[in-house]
Amino acid sequence: MRLTPLPPLGRNKKTSPRRMALAAIALAASSTGPAHAEAAKPSAARVLVDVQVSKPDPAHPVRAELGLVPVSAGADSPPATAGYLSYTRKDAKPGRPVIFAFNGGPGASSAYLHMGLLGPVLAHVPQDPADTSGASASLPGPSKLYAVADVVFIDPPGTGFSERPTGPAAAPYSTVEGDANAAADLVRQWLTAHKRLDAPVYVLGESYGTIRAVAMLGALDKQGLARNLRGVVLLGQALNMIETSQRPDNVVTYAVSLPTLAAITCYHGLAKSPCTAETITAEAARFAREDYLPALYRGRDLPQAERTRIAARLAALTGIPAEFYLANDLRISKERFRVELLRAQGKVMGRYDARYLADRPASVITMMPGDPSSSISDVFGKAMTAYLAGTLKAPGAEAYKVIARFEGGWSYGSEDSPFADWPFMATVESHAASNQCLRLFVGTGIYDTTTTIGAADYLFAQSSLPRARYRNERYVGGHVFYSDDESRARFQSDLVDFIGADTCKDTSQ
Repeated sequence: MRLTPLPPLGRNKKTSPRRMALAAIALAASSTGPAHAEAAKPSAARVLVDVQVSKPDPAHPVRAELGLVPVSAGADSPPATAGYLSYTRKDAKPGRPVIFAFNGGPGASSAYLHMGLLGPVLAHVPQDPADTSGASASLPGPSKLYAVADVVFIDPPGTGFSERPTGPAAAPYSTVEGDANAAADLVRQWLTAHKRLDAPVYVLGESYGTIRAVAMLGALDKQGLARNLRGVVLLGQALNMIETSQRPDNVVTYAVSLPTLAAITCYHGLAKSPCTAETITAEAARFAREDYLPALYRGRDLPQAERTRIAARLAALTGIPAEFYLANDLRISKERFRVELLRAQGKVMGRYDARYLADRPASVITMMPGDPSSSISDVFGKAMTAYLAGTLKAPGAEAYKVIARFEGGWSYGSEDSPFADWPFMATVESHAASNQCLRLFVGTGIYDTTTTIGAADYLFAQSSLPRARYRNERYVGGHVFYSDDESRARFQSDLVDFIGADTCKDTSQ
């Protein structure tokens, strides 16, 4: 799709707010931040849509601004653009908080967070996982959140309406550092253009976006915005990927996954004792710490009687027969679990939300491609395109890239593996040490087999971050836990509380 730039500024003596915003963005783009002095830049920024939206609170309409800005992955990187869709209250004071939100992928636009959790209008996912009818109605967005903060959704280069280089030239944008630099570049330009350089900033990322959010701490620091940062919000956190990847000899991964497996077993009615998600996850976590992990560590030296006892307890918690555990060194991978638990019913569970089921082909033994819970993403993706076309009247809405498929691999640092032991949490800790206003919020879906509740608990157990500086919450649902009505409402309320608990806020604003 080729987007048509607006006519040049200055043709009309009456400059609209839309033109003023565009001029400010273009001015911000032409300035060189500390890390971008040698970076090539596209020639223009574009505001595509600038309208009033009456939801979620008709008494306080918000300004919806959809635009593209030139961004850089770092010095000497080829030009690219990033997209944004911001919602701001009229006459917002300079100190009003701003939330910058994005999804993951890499290659995902912000459609899911926009239509599922934080946008002014939300798509409703059927609450019965067996209901495949799609979105049934629209819902109002979080009015209490919009009362305390403005929200800016970011589409990284190549997603949404944005563009990025192709072929070898795209390499700088396919790295954790370059991707974070581009997002931080957009944040700086947006704050500058909207005269909000004094605003408290909250960075909210989901899935891979949690890695981007943490990497942005350093990038924003280089942009001179460290003092603005008040909070990092991570949904489906991937900071300790080494604890979630389940390499066969990493015994910690099996222990931290156990509470999730137990919760799923309880949900499907296969636990051997009466349970709730709360009781069985607590029971599984305690067993994992006190018995399971020490047993896995001992390996072949574990006495047979103890091995048999551990297998029986695992069977009671997970619904997988003790014989399976005895034959497989007391382990089951998350992928094997989702095809094994309901084998007798001929079903396989969802990877991102194990409440969702699909028929299991007889040929499937250890792993099944695809994900029965992908219908959740489909609802939000389709709703985003419809919203752009219908409510915002965005030009070329049908060309909006909800998901972009990038060529080549993604570089996580000095090694090309997302499962290396990258010190992402250490980055948070170091920035929190130098910025006493910075806090962390992690939210995890109970039925998510990718980024599990046990991995989040383990993340904080191994962290030096003071308890007063973080929240670690779990919600009913999967990776996209806000598809659950109660979880969505609870998180929205929790986020408002998190912003309100800012001890560094200017009470005069």
